[in-house]
Amino acid sequence: MQGNPFLPMKTTAVIFGLICLFAGSLLAAEKPANPQAHRRFKIIQTANAIYPTRMMMEGVSNGVARAVLHVDSEGKLVDSLVVAYTRLAFAEEVQRVLKKWKFEPETSAGEPVDTIVEVTFNFEVNGVLLVQRFGPELSTVEIDRGYEYQACNLKHLDGIPTPVSIVHPTYPMEWAERGLVGKVTVDFYIDETGKVRFAAAPFDANPLLSGIAVAAVSKWQFAPPTRKGRPVLVHAQQIFDFRKEKTPVAEGP
Repeated sequence: MQGNPFLPMKTTAVIFGLICLFAGSLLAAEKPANPQAHRRFKIIQTANAIYPTRMMMEGVSNGVARAVLHVDSEGKLVDSLVVAYTRLAFAEEVQRVLKKWKFEPETSAGEPVDTIVEVTFNFEVNGVLLVQRFGPELSTVEIDRGYEYQACNLKHLDGIPTPVSIVHPTYPMEWAERGLVGKVTVDFYIDETGKVRFAAAPFDANPLLSGIAVAAVSKWQFAPPTRKGRPVLVHAQQIFDFRKEKTPVAEGP
């Protein structure tokens, strides 16, 4: 790795595109693309979210909660995290129903793959609207737009998160000799303990390069990021530039 292994990161909105993780990426890379074998990720609701009674009693007529999900290639929910909410009661309701959901995993080249996806729950007094966010586009959400809790922007932190442990991607020399080069952007969260959560690359990224980049970032550890002295959740990006060299170059977004 050349230069600072952790350069200033770009923090973005809590809108994740549909993205393939390490294990699925390798499977997809070994087989020819077959459009007929591609199946989109699906959420099968086994429990509906309901509007929290105490919010109605307090005169709150609407709310939002956003959650990021990691579903493995068998359709099992591996991890989930509510990354933004306007009121805690909405987050609690989302956490309740997610435990009862079932999923149909994404497939690539006929093989099921791990998936990370963001789901937005828009609460209204007369019901709950479920919205799945897909696509690679990410947009900035300021911290003062009515959210009681959400992942912070870098500019709102007390300082850039300090890496405690960094693992570099293992870039085989034969890949460089074959001309397998390019940039990979890894999106991830740093939680209040400094642990990396939901590291992933866009679904259309090179599966081999994104695989080693995601595997490396997943092992990173940071000192707890803080805002006004308190640990907070941070959404971040790291770009890797794989060149015709033995090690990739990490750069800012």
